[in-house]
Parts: sequence; structure tokens; C-alpha cells
Amino acid sequence: MSVKVATPLSGLGFPSSNTPKYMNGDTQVLVPSKCSTYTNGSVPRKISEYITLRDGTQMPRIGLGTWKSSPEDTKDAVKVAVKAGYRLIDCANDYNNEHVIGEALQELFKEGVVKRKDLFIQCKLWNSNHRAAHVKEDLMASLEDLKLDYVDSFVIHWPQAVPSHGQNVAVRKSGTYIDHFSKGTMMPIQDNGYYSWDKECHYMETWYAMEDLVDEGLCKSIGLSNFNLTQVREVLTKAKKHLPSVLQNESHPYLQEKDLRDFCRIHKIAFQAYSALGSFDRPWKKAGSITSGEPITGHELLDNPIIKELAASLEKSPAQIVLRWHLEMGGTAVSKSVRAHRIISNYGVWDFELSPSDLSKISDLNVGWRHLLWAETALHFDYPFKDFLPWDYQPGKPDLKALSVGPKPT
Repeated sequence: MSVKVATPLSGLGFPSSNTPKYMNGDTQVLVPSKCSTYTNGSVPRKISEYITLRDGTQMPRIGLGTWKSSPEDTKDAVKVAVKAGYRLIDCANDYNNEHVIGEALQELFKEGVVKRKDLFIQCKLWNSNHRAAHVKEDLMASLEDLKLDYVDSFVIHWPQAVPSHGQNVAVRKSGTYIDHFSKGTMMPIQDNGYYSWDKECHYMETWYAMEDLVDEGLCKSIGLSNFNLTQVREVLTKAKKHLPSVLQNESHPYLQEKDLRDFCRIHKIAFQAYSALGSFDRPWKKAGSITSGEPITGHELLDNPIIKELAASLEKSPAQIVLRWHLEMGGTAVSKSVRAHRIISNYGVWDFELSPSDLSKISDLNVGWRHLLWAETALHFDYPFKDFLPWDYQPGKPDLKALSVGPKPT
């Protein structure tokens, strides 16, 4: 796969070529190659910008996340990112912006910046479409918004199945959020104010339907998101035709998930981190959530003194230090920004390395802090993060005002 970096960015510290180099496809292979030297003459270790998934698909190591990005900002962010060298765009139908991502992609193709084959587009199946009859329709709605014939990766967004809107698939129209009943929320709400769920649908039923989509050519790879280790193992054990290629979970230096990363490496699943930079702008930071407030360390990740010290010593930004850490850990990461200078800066992680001492310091930051618990769904029997909840936790009712999706689609 040969990809293209826009000429105006060539002086910003990006590698001269994005052409991937492979040894055996393992997610932790480090590939020696020429790279810019430090002032002391040493050459930083080169990490391949791609990994090869179990099905042969080549996935970029760094991607642009689009969660929490408004439609107004997302289109420009995607165009800036691709022109800066990004080749992975992470999408989801509940982010309310796939339609503008599709517009951005078509403009990039028309301008000759990239071709479709150069990009890795990932989207996600929403909880309300886990029924086998609804899985394909969910993906087709994303493909329509993205203006694509296929996606490179299609993952189950969460393991919890919830009801669709009556007997109909719960797809959003005109790129808007899913419409559920009269509440206008992302997921159906019972009359008593709590989330409802589909008690007759298990994620293995969903997985079998997704396997068929690979055979139909609508997606190259399928994977999981927000699944715990036990759930991932179950899918690996019970899959019939296609094994998971990707696991996208929250991970960062405060939540390093070393056991889960090792499990994925052993079983040839690419571990992909979301909230890779700690999600400073998480919506529930100031709300009444169980994870509201600052991380238990007392510092937001990018303000952590250790991270800032390493950034200063290597003349990099804190975000670059954290993203390079993800690469050194053998995984992949998606990071979100809608500001051009940050998008460009976040991709400048290829011309330096973290020493064993640096990695040891970051390893010591692992305190098991997970910010995205979605604890209001903890009563669901497939809820993945029960071990992170207090023993006496009682799920609260979701804030309908906070969940409101605005005008309903027509």
C-alpha cells in the first residue's frame, strides 16, 4: 500500500515516505529503517506505520478519532488529517457526523490527495441493531453516509444489545442520531427512566451476522469495541467463519490494559486504543457521573508531571509522548482533535523513541482509571466493566437532557 503525504507538510517532521514495511505482521514488530537523527547522532528506532491484520488487511497505527466532533468541525478535521498523513479514520453511526466524513472523503478523492484504497475506514454497529436482521442495514446506512462501497473494519460498538425501534432497524436518517421512541435518546428508555435492553439477543448472534458481511465484501475485517477479556475470548472460541481482527477499547497511561494487550497480541488481534490521550474533553467530567471530576492521579493525563517532563526532555508535545507510548506498547491508537495544528502535531510521532527508562516511568502511571464506564447500563447482563464499579453501586437513571439528540430525523 503506497500512500501520499501532502508536500506543504513535508517540513513538519513527518517521515519522507509512508510506505509500510513488514516483517511477519506481528503487532509488536519493530522495523529498523532510516530515520532522522538526534543532535547527538543517534538514530531513533523506526516503528512501522502499519500493521497487518489476521486477514491480510493493512491497518495504520495512528488514526483520527471523530467521537465528540461536531459535524461542522469534522469535515475540515478529516481533510486536514488526511493531508497530514493520516490514513485511518474512525467513525460510528452515533457520532452524528458520518455524513460529513463522507463529504470530506469524496472531496479528497476528487482533489487527488488519496484514493479509496489508500485509506482505512472503520465504523461501528450500534447497540440497538444487534439483532441479526438489523446488522446489515446498520452497516448499509453507514456506507450510504460515508459514500463508500465498503469499510475496512466494522466493529461491535458495545456488547450490550438494546431494543430497536419496534420491529424496524434503528438507523439514523440524513446523518443524524438514531431515533428511539419518543425520548429522542441514543438508546431506548423505559417508562421508569432507566435504560432498557434486549434480553433475547446475545453478541454471538450479532457476530455471526457480521461474518456474513465479510463474505459479501461490505467490510474487510470485523472486530469488537468495549469488550472485556472474557467476552473477547468467547468470540474467539465461538466464531464460525471469521475471527476478530481489531479490539478498540479505552486505553492510555492511566489505563494500560497490559493483560488485555498481551491477550490480543497472542491471538493476533490488533489492540486499538480510544481516548488514547485521556479524553480531557469528556462530556461527563463536570456532570454527576461516577467518573466525573479529575482522574484519581490528580492530573489530567497531558498535564501529568511525568509526561510533561518527558515532553520537555525530548522536545515533543505531551500528546506526542503518549501516542508514541501507544506505538512502543505494540498497539494502535486513534486520537481526536478538530484543531489543525493539533491534528498535524499528533501525527509527528515517527522520528523519536522512548527509552526503557522513559517507558518505565510511564508504566508507573498505570492506576486503572477508566473514564468511560457508562455505568447507567450496568444492569445489562453483558455490561463489560462490572469490575470497575463499587460493590454497592446502584445504576442511576440517564440524564435525558444530556442524552437528547435534538430534532428527530424525518
